[in-house]
Amino acid sequence: MINITARGFELKQGPKIGIEKELKRVEKMLPNTANFDVTLSKVTSGYKCDITVKDAGSFIRGEAIAERIEPSIDYAVDDLKRKLRKLKTSLVDKKRKSGIDNLATAMDDLGYIIDVDADAQTEYPSIDIKRTKRVNLQMMTDDEAIVQMEMLGHSFFIYIGEDGETRVMYQRKKGYGLLICE
Repeated sequence: MINITARGFELKQGPKIGIEKELKRVEKMLPNTANFDVTLSKVTSGYKCDITVKDAGSFIRGEAIAERIEPSIDYAVDDLKRKLRKLKTSLVDKKRKSGIDNLATAMDDLGYIIDVDADAQTEYPSIDIKRTKRVNLQMMTDDEAIVQMEMLGHSFFIYIGEDGETRVMYQRKKGYGLLICE
């Protein structure tokens, strides 16, 4: 299923058809249960396209900014394809090393995020907090956390390690860092 949202402008039928056509090609790389959320936004430098694929509790995001709407869509789809190829390569390598059977079992139950509007929050009265997210932490290995963090395009990822401790994986200039919460 493909959900398309436009923010700050009216989306015409042509770009909608283009998005659907591009994502049909990407759908072949994913399980049938995958859902696409496409958000197109008007920004100061042009248009931003953010494509999020949701499947079995996992997320993969492709995003791009361009002066015109069509290139932003093309670049975001290319980013998404690149991340999917990277994930596939990672899982194939992991399968060779540890015997993982398929993508569905490797990506099962990696967690989900619920957005909460900051204006509706009375629990956090600080002026600086603009957005609050509640995260369902899932148990996974450090390698799985790195893959999930890269697929989301974030610089950090919170999860529960195999030992039951809450962990924060984060990107450094060279490599990754790990915080273990006590």
